[in-house]
Amino acid sequence: MSEGTLPARKMRLAILFTAILVLLAVIIMPLGMALAQEASPVRVLPATVQKGETFAVTVNFTAPADKLSPVGLTDLCPDGWNVTVNTTWCTPNAEFVNGTENKAEIMWYGEPGVGFDKDTLLTAVYEVTVPDDAGLGNYSFSGSVEYYVGPEGPYLENITGVSQTEVVAASIGAWWIVSIVVVVAIIVVAVLLVRRRGT
Repeated sequence: MSEGTLPARKMRLAILFTAILVLLAVIIMPLGMALAQEASPVRVLPATVQKGETFAVTVNFTAPADKLSPVGLTDLCPDGWNVTVNTTWCTPNAEFVNGTENKAEIMWYGEPGVGFDKDTLLTAVYEVTVPDDAGLGNYSFSGSVEYYVGPEGPYLENITGVSQTEVVAASIGAWWIVSIVVVVAIIVVAVLLVRRRGT
């Protein structure tokens, strides 16, 4: 092997190594940018509920980039709890909703060919009814948002925020207490009047 071929071979290896690094940078950079895009869905629901009660669940998230479309939300309530959904409860109005037993499904498309602009706030709202025979204690919710940004995707993010609510015993309302006090007072007055007339 001549001395001239060794530096030439080292040069070719250096060029090949540089080309591989550039190629990796080109591949990894868009992946990094894609992973940096986040809708950050957050669920809000009451800390406590009662048997038979119907309450609203809200999930807020933000378009992470322009041309967000389609975007879909799936949220699961505890088994045996019933979900009700409506397109007009969502902001902007959803194009598709489906409430099947304990599952809420909501989908938006936005303007055809445009979708939603970056930082557009999307809000999903659905109602849940606690069964009359639900046991006392904590119950969990779990769900995700799946979306496309232009031709890229799907991206999937779990819903964060409040993921539990507690079923508590029904409390006696203030008006019940007032009613009981009034009834007792009427009975006492009636008994006193009868005794006075009897004497």
